[in-house]
Amino acid sequence: MVSNVNPQALSAEQIQPVSLDLDLKNQTLHITWADGAVSRWPVAVLRQHCPCAACRTEKEQQSRTLLPVLKQAPAEKLEAVGGHLVGNYALQIEWSDGHSSGIYDYRYLRMLHAE
Repeated sequence: MVSNVNPQALSAEQIQPVSLDLDLKNQTLHITWADGAVSRWPVAVLRQHCPCAACRTEKEQQSRTLLPVLKQAPAEKLEAVGGHLVGNYALQIEWSDGHSSGIYDYRYLRMLHAE
């Protein structure tokens, strides 16, 4: 889902949020960027694109497998249960299964927006 946009080609306005709302009730992330663009994602999409090393490694291993092993579906629906800003460059989301190592930097989120 990450676009083919060169991340270095994004301007400072394109990667600077002026408002960021992680809506836990509706399970969405809503960002208004300094250049006026608006992004809105269901948090499930963000979890599928978790940038942490463990999730990236798992995705890479699955893509190399000819017959991917089907994972058992989680017993309960995964949801975002919290989140916090990391410095002034990223958002870290905490998930109902305890996963919280993914740090979604604003440049990465803006590239997801470009899709």
